[in-house]
Amino acid sequence: MNEKDLYLMAYLKDNLSAFDNGPVLLDVKSTQFVRVNLLLLKAFSSMPGRPGMFIAVDRPHHYMLHLMGMHQIDPQGLIFIDAISRFAADTKNSHSPANLLNAPSNIDSLPSAIRDWAGNSPHPAPMDLQRCRFAMIDNISSLLLYNSFNNVEVFLQDFIDVLTSHARVQIPLLVDKERNCMLYEAARSLCPHEISVNDGILASMSLTSKRNGIARIVDSNEV
Repeated sequence: MNEKDLYLMAYLKDNLSAFDNGPVLLDVKSTQFVRVNLLLLKAFSSMPGRPGMFIAVDRPHHYMLHLMGMHQIDPQGLIFIDAISRFAADTKNSHSPANLLNAPSNIDSLPSAIRDWAGNSPHPAPMDLQRCRFAMIDNISSLLLYNSFNNVEVFLQDFIDVLTSHARVQIPLLVDKERNCMLYEAARSLCPHEISVNDGILASMSLTSKRNGIARIVDSNEV
């Protein structure tokens, strides 16, 4: 990770620390989803006792595991839920620990599956949801390829409800406002807080990194 990545991670970590619980909307360019997901995972992993959940609906979970390994991010305590590997007939690294869904088109079954796991159902392996402190989805917009807009809306509401009813969990939701305005508005209606990771913020990272280590992050209102 370069200096700009570290500044962006500090910006994300600082903003997330102000919100103790619930969903947080992040306005992120779709080309930056993987980068921001990785920085969020690194930020969360640096906080002791922060077990979390990563849901892969865009690329198989072992893709993120590979990137985490490259950047020395410890996956300990991270629960992977993979909705794309079986759908894509991707068996690479199939031994990696992950709870597999049948396909991203069955995403509406995920909240009830989480309820089962929280209730110590042995199929699949139970998770201690009360210990879960964050939950992420790699690319919410990709769900629209397999589900109606209404189903995705209902899923997001149920997903947030089941997590927040069992734990004090942060749920960062990444949406590209320019490319998916309707999805952005739907997510915004569910999120009491929003963090902008738009071009202005990213430009401020470049400016800050050129100031020879000055760690102050420019506020979005100042850009």
